[in-house]
Parts: sequence; structure tokens; C-alpha cells
Amino acid sequence: MRVATIQSVAGGVFFILFVLGAAQPAEQQSTRGDGLAAKLEKAAPNLEEQFSNLKEKAEGGDVSAQYRLSQLLVFGVGVQVELKAAFEYAEKSAEEGYGLGQFHLGEMYRYGTGTDPDVEKSDESFALAAKSLPKLVEAKNTEAMRALAVLYYRGWGGLKQDRAKALNLNHQGAKLGDPIAAVEEADQLWDGKGTYRQRTKATRQYRSTMPKLMDLAESGDRQAQLLVGNLFASTRLGPRNFEESIKWHLPGANAGYAGMEFLMGARNQKGNGLPKNDVLAMEWYQKAAEQGHPGAINNVGWMHGNGRAGGDENGEMASQMYLKAAQRGNDVSQNNIAMRLFGGQGVEQDKEKAFYWHRRSAENDNGRGQYFLALRYDTGEGTEPDLDKAVYWFRRAAENDHRAEYESGKRDYVYGAQMRLAQIYIEGRGAKRDLVEAMYWMSRTTEYERSAKVNSFHAHETAIAKRAIAEGRPLRKYLEEGWPASPRNLRDIMDAANEGDAQAQYEVGALHVLGIGGAPKNPKLALEWTAKAAEQGHAGALYYMGICNEEGRGIESNLLKAKEFYIKAAEKGHGGASNNLGAMAEDSGEGIDVLVKHYQKAAASGNIHGSYNWARLNDTDKANADTKKEIMGRYLSAANEGHGGAQNNLALLLQGDAENEEGLEEAARWYRNAANQGHANAQFNLGLMILRGQGGLRIDRKEAFVWWGRAALQDQGQAIKSLPALADQMDQEELNEGRKIIRQWENNENVPQLFVVRKGD
Repeated sequence: MRVATIQSVAGGVFFILFVLGAAQPAEQQSTRGDGLAAKLEKAAPNLEEQFSNLKEKAEGGDVSAQYRLSQLLVFGVGVQVELKAAFEYAEKSAEEGYGLGQFHLGEMYRYGTGTDPDVEKSDESFALAAKSLPKLVEAKNTEAMRALAVLYYRGWGGLKQDRAKALNLNHQGAKLGDPIAAVEEADQLWDGKGTYRQRTKATRQYRSTMPKLMDLAESGDRQAQLLVGNLFASTRLGPRNFEESIKWHLPGANAGYAGMEFLMGARNQKGNGLPKNDVLAMEWYQKAAEQGHPGAINNVGWMHGNGRAGGDENGEMASQMYLKAAQRGNDVSQNNIAMRLFGGQGVEQDKEKAFYWHRRSAENDNGRGQYFLALRYDTGEGTEPDLDKAVYWFRRAAENDHRAEYESGKRDYVYGAQMRLAQIYIEGRGAKRDLVEAMYWMSRTTEYERSAKVNSFHAHETAIAKRAIAEGRPLRKYLEEGWPASPRNLRDIMDAANEGDAQAQYEVGALHVLGIGGAPKNPKLALEWTAKAAEQGHAGALYYMGICNEEGRGIESNLLKAKEFYIKAAEKGHGGASNNLGAMAEDSGEGIDVLVKHYQKAAASGNIHGSYNWARLNDTDKANADTKKEIMGRYLSAANEGHGGAQNNLALLLQGDAENEEGLEEAARWYRNAANQGHANAQFNLGLMILRGQGGLRIDRKEAFVWWGRAALQDQGQAIKSLPALADQMDQEELNEGRKIIRQWENNENVPQLFVVRKGD
């Protein structure tokens, strides 16, 4: 309905720019990674002694020592890597009922570490672990918390996948001081798994945990070394630093730990922190592959398939290696070999075998494997069609953020699991029609990393996001106008509608608005059927007739008639009608008491625009503590439903009331939510927080410049006024990159996000 005045803040902009000054080249400084090798050398005698003591206890039947000894033999800590011996000790620990031993054995069977891969035995071990680990969790064993979290996260061991439970377990471990659990928790916050995406909070946790994690890594803990290196190689601490990452991964690789040999191969293959060198990449990959590392085997296949292994492209060799890696539990390889079997690439076509490997990949929680398994169930290729299973696996893939696919030979991007699931809920095919659920998945499709081309699917994701927005905006408008979320199919309600059933007539109108359920998209028919329902006093129909008369949809605009319809609908408790009465009164200059009365009634019924408008009118310096609390609540209510103005104003209040950094983080989160939707004042406010380095945000002139540039494109006055001063403080490279991003936005190469309305987080 009405777009009201939105607040923004600008205090201290030029002072901040002056203080920041011009960018200076960074001086090369020594890092903790530089001293790692010396510390590990110093720790070596102690590590060897610890291994010897553990071995003595393990031989004496200590199940905990057997488990720990197995890990050290895998990692090459205090001893040479010996995978066969590692498996034997894990087996002993598991046989005696030790939960961590059972979990570790399940992983070894899953990936073929020290033994032949055996998914059935892996599942059996995980199932035993799922029963044994809770006792260790009760005893506050943080490793057990992490292990049980993995089982819930993956849905292994007979447990129903529950990422919220996984998050809770990792949180428990983090609170008890386990830095590895703290990283696992931060990973879930960053990815939005088991909760909504909370990247600023995640970054704060990564940074606060890093010193403890480094201490653990310097003492010889291989998992800690792996995580430290991985964090430096990611964007989760700031800009990627592959050079520093390598310092933490190289000792483990040199000790023969397959996981780090694999990573060193990747660094050489891609030229990340090292010059591109396919020969060295293959050497590292082959070392890891000889130990049965599935990822390394997969990448050896990729190198052969892409002519990077010292010869021409060799699809047959690639397929052989993908199959070998798939047999060892690599979920990517399982999907790769499935695709090759399905299409007959480098192997004889066999759709039934393809289905088998898609299922294995899906069960290992690979999003692409889940997507293609769902497709196979949907189309009946390689298996019997099963719509229920198709919907289940589309949902699993969608939860793993499978957004887009690109099929070789096709010029268009193919919908991923999220949009396919949205279509399922719109069509009511295999699941009850639920347009709110469809809107959720369309919105999720637009929620991806946009700051850089961080993955090979970036272009595909952008293209699909544009289509999701094109389809999502009409659906969001439909829902905001109060139409039913689950209208029945036309054939099921047409008789009742013809016989005069008002609800059926209203639903027929709804189907014609969107063109679903067997009804063509036809605004004229939508209006005709809605008018019939309105004549019988149907509140939703009365409201829509008010909109049509106010906006001139299909009929000549008539504000008096619109008001009459709104009054009738409001009398029946329709919140949207009450809000629109308030907006009409505001436009005509009626007194504040009249406006507040209408907006209060709208807000009380749950209307997000009414909640926002009531809060906006009462959000003054005269508001007392109780009123301010209610204002905050009303803004929050509307913000949670995606109202950009409410999100911006809520952030303003949170920023003003913040007593610590966490309060500022929450303000920054809401500014970003509104800014991502294209809200100009929120874009300016977010840019200002970035320049100030508030709310856990890293000071970044280029990012602030981009947000202000986007706001300026919408004629936001403060952004237009402030941009020249900011540009004067930037170097040419920053300016060029910032302008390029803004041009992409202006040319619609980037797209805004649809806000994800989450239920039950």
C-alpha cells in the first residue's frame, strides 16, 4: 500500500572519512604460521611420548586410548601414518561399546580408511554410536557432542536429520571451551544450518576462537591445524589468505596425513597461494589417493578428464577414478559417476546404476546428488517413479541450498531444488498447495553470496535468482493482499462457486490472479468472481474490491467506493482493510487519532503494514518507555515478515540503544536485510556502519562505496551528498572495483534479494 517516510542516520560521516585517511600499503609482518614448524619440532618428543603411553593403555584394553590411538595413526601425530593399524584399534574400541570408537569406525568404513569401504557396516557403526554417544554427552565429553552433532547434521545412524539439534550440541561443546566445537557452531551460523544465517556473529566467534584453536594446533592437534588453515583459506575471517593457510596445512601433509596432502594438491592445481603446477598437484593427489583418500581419488579423475594429468583428456580414466572414489564414500564422486552412467560418458550407459550412485550421494548429504535423485524419482528414470520420495529429496537438496543447474549442451539455466520445490507447492503436486511455503523457497533461491564470484555456479545462481524474483514478487503481492495460501483446484470448487458458495468464489478468483490450479491467469475473471463473493460479505473479497476501486484495477478508480469496501471488510476484522483506511486518512490529512485507531486495529489483526505504520506514527521523541517497547515489538513483527521500512527503523532503534557490540551486530543484520531488498536508506545506513567498523563489520571503503552507490541510484540524498568525499579517500583500484559492481547492479547483472520469512527458527 503506502510507502511512508523512512528514517536514516548520517552523523559524523565526514569526520569519519577524515580520520580514516588515504589507504596505506600494508607492511609484511610475521605471523603465527611462520613459527608453527619450530613449535611442532619442539613438541615432537612430547607427542611421541604421548603416543607411546596411549599405546600401552590401548594394549591394556582402555577403549578411550584405543580410539585416540587410532586417530593419531590416521593423522600421523607422534608416529608415522599407519591406516591399517588405525582401523584395528578403532575396531577394538567400537567392539567394547565406546561411542566415539563406534563413530570413528563408522567414518573409516564410510570412506574406506584403512579398510575396504562398506556403507552397510558404516551405518551399523553409526547406529551403535547414536545410542552410545548420549551417555558421553551427559558426562560433558565435548568430542562426543561433536560426533553426535555430525550424526544429526547428516541424518546418519538411523537419526532423523536435525540441524537445530546439531547446532545445540556444538553450542554446548563451545560453551565448555572446546575450540573445535566453537568452529563447528560458527560454521552453522555462517551457513544458516539449523538457524537463520548469522554471519557477523559467526565471524566474531571465529575470531575469538582462533587464538585457542592456534594454541591447540601448535601443540600438535591435527584437526586444529586443519581448521586454522581452512579458515584462512575462506572469507570467514576477512579476505582469503592462502599463503597463511598453507603454513598450517603443510606440516600435516609432510607427515603423510591424507587430508592435508589432498589440500596441498588443490593449492597447486588452482594456484591458490602457490604457482599453478599440475605436476606437483598430481604428486600430492596421488600420495593421498594411495591412502584411499576419496577426494584425492576424485581429483585425480578430474585431472585426467580435463587433460591436466600430463596427457590428453581421458574420460575413461576419469570415470574409473570417479567410481573408485565413489566406492570410498566421496559424495561428489558418487554424483559424478552417476551423471556419467546416466549419460554414457566414458562408460556404458546404465540408468539403474546411475540411480544407485545418486542415492548413495544423496544419503551422504550431497545437495546435487539429492537433487538428481529427486529428479529420477520424479521422472522414473532408473527406478520406479515415486512422487513422495521425489518431494522428500527435493526438500533435502533445497535445505542444502541447491539453487541452480547447468546442463551441458543447453543454453539456459535449469531450476535447482529450491525453485522446483516452490513449483511443487504452487502446483500442489506431491504435496498440499502451500503458497507461503513456495514463497519461502523462492526467497531462499535469491539468498546467496554476491560479493564475489566465490563458486563456479555464481552465474547460474544469479540467473536463477532473477527468475525467482520475477516469479516471487507477484506471489508476495498476492499473499500481502490476503489471498488464501492454499486455494483448492478449480475443478474441485467450480460447482460450489456456481451454486453461490462465497469462499469457493473467492478461491476461484485467487486461482485466476496467479493462473494456477487449472485456472488461466485472468484479472478480469478474478475480479468477476471476487465481486460475487463480496456481494455475500466475504471479508477478503471486500478488501480486494476496495483495492481494485482504489487503484483502478480492471475498473475505473473510485476512492469513495474503495473506502466503502474497506469499511465493510474492516468491520469483519480484515487487517489489510484497516491499514488501507488508515493510509487513506493519512493521505487526506485527517487527525493523528484517526490514523492511530485504524493502524492499531490493523496491527492487532497481524497485518504487517499496520504494525509498521502504527510504530512509525508513535516513534517520536515523546514516546515513553512502555510505548517505545511496543514500537520496537511492532517493528520487529513487521521486520520478521520482510517489511523493509520496519527492518530499517528497527535497526535504527537497536543501534541507538546498543550497549555492546552484540547490539550493534543485530542492528547491522537488520540494515543488511533491508538493504539486500533494495531499501535505499538502509543501504546508506549499512554503508555508514561499515565505514565506522561497527557491529562486527570490517572497515571497507569499497563495500561502503558500493552500498552508497546503490542508494544513490535510487536518489537517496545523503548517499549522493556523501559519495564524493568517500571517493576522495579511496585508491584507484578500490574505486574501479566499486564502480564496476555498481554498474553491474545498475545494468541488472546483480539482483536484490527477497527476504526469507522463516518460521520456527
